[in-house]
Amino acid sequence: MRNPVVFISYSRSDRDLADRLVAALERAGHACWLDSSDIPGGEVWLAAIADGIERAYAVLSVVSAAANASDWVRLEYLHASKRGKPIVPLLADDCEPPWYMADRQPISIRDADYADGVQRLLRSLPAAPAATQAPAPAGAQRAAELAYLRRLEVGELVHTELYTPMAGVARVLARGEAAASLPAIVMRPEFRHLRQLSGAAAETRSESRPYEDIAQAFGQVRRVVLLGEPGAGKTTTLWKLARDALEAALADEAAPIPLLVSLGKWTETDEKLRPFLERQLGELGAHLAALLDSGRAILLLDGLNEMPTAERAAKAAQVKAFLLAQRKLAAMVSCRELDYTGALSLALDTVSIRPLDPARILDFVTGYLTAACAASADDPAARQAAGQVRGEDLFWRLAGGQDVRQAWEAWQAAGASFSLFWSASEIPRANPDIYSRTNEAMDRAWQQGVHDPRSLMRLAGNPYLLYMLTRVYLDSGEVPENRAVLFDRFVEVLLLRERLAEVSEAEVDTLRLSVEGELLLEALEGLAWTLQSRRGTGAAEDADGHGDSATAVDRAEASTFLDSQLLHRAAAASLLAVGEREVRFTHQLLQEYFTARGLRSRLASASLPASELWSAARWWERTGWEESAVLLAGLYAADCTPVVEWLLQAQPEVAAQCILRSGAQLPDATLLRLRQAWRPRLTNIADDPEPEARAAIGRALGSLTLDGRPLDDRPGVGLRFNGRRRCLVPDIDWVEVPAGAFRYGDEQKRIKLPAFHIARYPVTNCQFRCFIDDPQGYADDRWWEGLAERTERPAESAWDHANHPRESVSWFEAMAFCRWLSQMLGHEVRLPTEQEWEKAARGDDGREFPWGEFESGHANIDETSGFEGSHYLAQTSAAGIYPQGASPWGCHDMAGNVWEWCLNKYDEPGDTDPGGDVRRVVRGGSWFRLRGLARCASRVHYGPGSRNDFLGLRLACVAPIP
Repeated sequence: MRNPVVFISYSRSDRDLADRLVAALERAGHACWLDSSDIPGGEVWLAAIADGIERAYAVLSVVSAAANASDWVRLEYLHASKRGKPIVPLLADDCEPPWYMADRQPISIRDADYADGVQRLLRSLPAAPAATQAPAPAGAQRAAELAYLRRLEVGELVHTELYTPMAGVARVLARGEAAASLPAIVMRPEFRHLRQLSGAAAETRSESRPYEDIAQAFGQVRRVVLLGEPGAGKTTTLWKLARDALEAALADEAAPIPLLVSLGKWTETDEKLRPFLERQLGELGAHLAALLDSGRAILLLDGLNEMPTAERAAKAAQVKAFLLAQRKLAAMVSCRELDYTGALSLALDTVSIRPLDPARILDFVTGYLTAACAASADDPAARQAAGQVRGEDLFWRLAGGQDVRQAWEAWQAAGASFSLFWSASEIPRANPDIYSRTNEAMDRAWQQGVHDPRSLMRLAGNPYLLYMLTRVYLDSGEVPENRAVLFDRFVEVLLLRERLAEVSEAEVDTLRLSVEGELLLEALEGLAWTLQSRRGTGAAEDADGHGDSATAVDRAEASTFLDSQLLHRAAAASLLAVGEREVRFTHQLLQEYFTARGLRSRLASASLPASELWSAARWWERTGWEESAVLLAGLYAADCTPVVEWLLQAQPEVAAQCILRSGAQLPDATLLRLRQAWRPRLTNIADDPEPEARAAIGRALGSLTLDGRPLDDRPGVGLRFNGRRRCLVPDIDWVEVPAGAFRYGDEQKRIKLPAFHIARYPVTNCQFRCFIDDPQGYADDRWWEGLAERTERPAESAWDHANHPRESVSWFEAMAFCRWLSQMLGHEVRLPTEQEWEKAARGDDGREFPWGEFESGHANIDETSGFEGSHYLAQTSAAGIYPQGASPWGCHDMAGNVWEWCLNKYDEPGDTDPGGDVRRVVRGGSWFRLRGLARCASRVHYGPGSRNDFLGLRLACVAPIP
């Protein structure tokens, strides 16, 4: 039997009043439901709230100052409203009901009004309905489905309100008068789909495809891995899919059921995947087989990277095997992008979440702040106007301030679109002409706002950080300067809300923590450090040697850091998620922030060398400390040199990420020291014999700039100033190949060639970027004359480090680049013929590889697929980091890295006419293929319009070099 109840929603501060109400209602014959969970927001609470509200024939919401500040009271109200339950607000003190209750008539039960108020309440309540019978066995599965779906419904609302408070309010109340003109509060990131192919088909891998809506992508790609950086919205995306599916499943018993499961909870070593799924689904777990057999399941697995690291390889293999066995099962698995390698790879298509662009950022902050204005503006028009003003104020403060806003207004007046303002690489001089309509100050402001890598807009592109920025702005009116300071302020906002801190009267900008608040922060720091350090004796290293942190502890261990009161406080402040058996931070970035606080104290005392976190033997591999290091750098906002120098030798790539992503300042002198320390290591195979190490150093150098140029300033890799053109142009390091005969092809036929020059390195990203950014470059029709195809815009580079070879380049684009560069340099450059290419690669003695016989570690190729070696970078690498693999003439990367376009046709090697769309020759192999294709004599073809992420180019010149 299921007894109907009156559900009472209240704040813990009002427990005595709630008990009095229960007594009065029960005397009148009403059974009451009162939440008695120790910890709000946990699994027990979710199940109890879902069941209690479903059974309710009336919901009483106690309104008080404490209740108005409680996320959990608001969530109960919203879920009851969504379920269509009659709701009666009860005024317990002198505060006003929250704005979203405006269309309901409250009853006062303040001390002076209590007796009369209770009588009014009793008269307004309907009679208690009769109890309902338990479902018959035939309906047991549907009953379990409905119970699960309603619990999931509450969980989705909790997640939405936790990460974007008021988004749930806007959605649930969208049909009510109280929400008139209330905008949808939702972040709309772009998604990019990349097909996963293998074998011969992989040679024709398609370009990535953008999607505006994840539901559209999932509708077309039914088995996919969702990738994104921390805070990108992976979990939120899964919840969105679950919400869409659960609404259909509640209405239609034949619709598929979304099975949303957190893989981070799969902590038992011997537990197999299927029993784990059944356990996580509760009462629905008994019907998992039936759902799978009938095709009524949508599997949503969250946090592939959050599984216990020591068991990660084995558990990921189980996920992969399960999906292979259930070939018709629609499934999405989320994972941090940088962790999705090696044993974690599921060999599925991937969908990556892109950072929010400026238009999406503006939409979100305006919508959020418009909804926030609802509490102080009854008129929808006034609310909209106030929200617009505040949203634009926050947006332009993130963008760099009023100077950037004035620059935009000047661009707008000149006819530029918002998109052009944020995407232009240079100030346009035509179509539209911005240059003549702006002044030098505006140009500087635009450059700083749009192109400064330390801009707060880089933070705002991350959905979770954007929510935090907006929340801090709403509560304090300030915009933190970087991500670590942002976390500081965000935690302060939560502590203030829970009365664990107060603003000092003597010092307005100073926050004073209560004793309990200090104890809570200290406990959270200790808990985070324990989780992050949980790698004991290599246990956190998976089959590929990757390390990572744990994300949860059992409640018994958590109690060694937080007593029951502190645990309740942390959950109420939305800092910890407390389950029936486990405790975890509500977001992994919060765990990493509190870890960064622990790193700060250890750095100050010089008690923790960075080499203890990144072992010297394989320092380039992720260990789980990377995000905390970036946050640590942000805690040194004025100058993060101490953090960068701590990492300088031990982990160059993380040091570069600290500079790029922390938002902290760094003097040029520190950047110069980095160049001096790292550049020699690129080619020092004695000290850094592993190519993985040199590749990581290359990525570090290739991601940083100094004075507008790449930090990697090796000749031939970067840029130089062209005095004649008064601009930066590609710096090509030419190698002379003398006239004479050489052995050509597999037949080693002797062929004579005149002398020519060829570039020492393939064209790099920063060099090709000059062509794209020049208003008279890529967009100029002159360079495309006579070519069969004219592409409107370049493909996005898969790896955009300045010193990496430019890939995703078609033969047509390579030809246009050569023509443009010829004009810039004042002498002709072109693609090499395949004969020229082969002579430059193998010399005149007919060797198999540029260095001679095959040796492991001499080129960026896939050695592992053919069991020819242990190295496979799975991406491009900085030009020239395999010095032992150079050709006899000193040319680098002529085996591996990227295939290089040649001038001639494949089927007619002597024909170099640029017309037509016949297939063209590529030479040299790539990062993606085996050693046989990287032989000097190996020749392969592609259609001239192909833009795969392993196709690049190298330049040749037959004219004298000035």
